[in-house]
Amino acid sequence: MGKRLVIGILGVPEYNGENEAVVTLYNGYRIAVAERECIPLVISPLLSIDYYGTKLSEIPYLTEKEKETYREIVDMCDGLIIPGGYRMYDYSEYIAKYAIDKNIPVLGICLGMQLLAKIDNESYCLEENATTINHKQLNADYAHKVHIQDNTLLKEIINKDEISVNSKHRYHVAEVKNAIINAVSEDGLIEGIEFPDKNFVLGVQWHPERMIKYDEFGNKIFDRFIEECQKKG
Repeated sequence: MGKRLVIGILGVPEYNGENEAVVTLYNGYRIAVAERECIPLVISPLLSIDYYGTKLSEIPYLTEKEKETYREIVDMCDGLIIPGGYRMYDYSEYIAKYAIDKNIPVLGICLGMQLLAKIDNESYCLEENATTINHKQLNADYAHKVHIQDNTLLKEIINKDEISVNSKHRYHVAEVKNAIINAVSEDGLIEGIEFPDKNFVLGVQWHPERMIKYDEFGNKIFDRFIEECQKKG
């Protein structure tokens, strides 16, 4: 067996059941990576603060030393997963931008896709959901359908015009600038984007990592992501 790929996964600041600040790696991402015989590497924020409990406006700007450390971490990775979560942090955006500039494969999921859209738009570009579909169904295996757009990387991966997905978000991407929209929900919301000038920068609004035990298309997304990482490894 050759050298195993290292897949960076951004840790998510939150509180545990004892109201203690933690940085979480959700099981779905860990399992999706480990089952494909790759090493999941949690990328944690560096400062000694409670990220989740601190207002974004009160979190210090990244120092040059922090930026250097984040670059070193990404340089160890063959690919990057930007997971779902609660808030967009400067360090997450810096890491994502650096990985995109390096042209290593990047997979953004839920908030991770929204972060990719922010990078594409160079500004915050989210709006609260206000449609006939409930897009925040926390325990539903499938919540609604999405239409996969032709001539996109996602269509190449999925090879279907329409699939059913889960859904756990209150906000959606309102617009894109240079990215391509690759999936749209039944009520017209953007459900997927990709960067056409990169080898693999893909974002989906749903959670394929929660579907790997029962959904072939969620697995296809991770399979293709790892295949692209192997080209870089």
